[in-house]
Amino acid sequence: MHGYSSFAVFGCGLIGMPIARELHARGAGVVIIVRPGSCSTNVHQKLPGIEVCEEEYTDHMAIQQRLRENAVQVVISTVSAAAVDIQNDLATIAHAAGVQLFVPSEFGVVTDGIGHNKGQTCTLEHLKSIGLPFAVFYAGFFMETIPALTGLKVNGKINVIGYGNMPCSFTASDDVAGFVAHVLTVHHPEDILNRTFRLQGDRSTLSDLAEIFQTEVRYGEDIPGQMGEVWKRMQLASECGAASTGWNIRQWAEGEERAGCTNYMWEGHQWQTIRSFFRL
Repeated sequence: MHGYSSFAVFGCGLIGMPIARELHARGAGVVIIVRPGSCSTNVHQKLPGIEVCEEEYTDHMAIQQRLRENAVQVVISTVSAAAVDIQNDLATIAHAAGVQLFVPSEFGVVTDGIGHNKGQTCTLEHLKSIGLPFAVFYAGFFMETIPALTGLKVNGKINVIGYGNMPCSFTASDDVAGFVAHVLTVHHPEDILNRTFRLQGDRSTLSDLAEIFQTEVRYGEDIPGQMGEVWKRMQLASECGAASTGWNIRQWAEGEERAGCTNYMWEGHQWQTIRSFFRL
């Protein structure tokens, strides 16, 4: 192990638990920090052997103590979009606790430093301002979300907002978690600090998903099913190009760092495609 060896993962959702599992499997020290009553029982059942701590994210002193007690080198935030505003505070706490690297919850579509923080300085700018190194991992859309993202699981069709003709990156959460764990534990910190990693398991437009799933496209103004408004916003982001991990928001075009350009850093890994993931 030439990279980091001690981690704290905030959050336990679609990407948080897989990352913790992959880090633990590689022999790293891992502590998962969740808010009281959120998902600690579920984590204990699915990830035996990994320490789970319940702390209010607003309790700065308690979190700082947890990070110090576990000699945490890297904080990985996987908090949901609803809680993403707390990241600046977590970064400040981590810096005070002597953490060496902060991974923000930017695992989806490209933000290029614009971030999701409403009315706050974006997390990357905040990290730069306090002098805490970071690493960003863009994955595009998680493959697991395709049935909900497109409303496929509701009406059996690929429901598209707009034209659906912009290329999107799709990556399985297990591939994202494995890549994150591999890079952070194997590669030297000099190859990681203040770097953006652009992953991609497969590439397709939203409209072309209909051919893959052997169904038809329904163009409209809504996505059927629960969280339809959330998926609509995600599709609108893809309509602008940001769902390709090679997208450069400032240039409003594919950048010099193409989608999937850092996949090679997980040597020998076979990335899942949409067809292989859904066994089509």
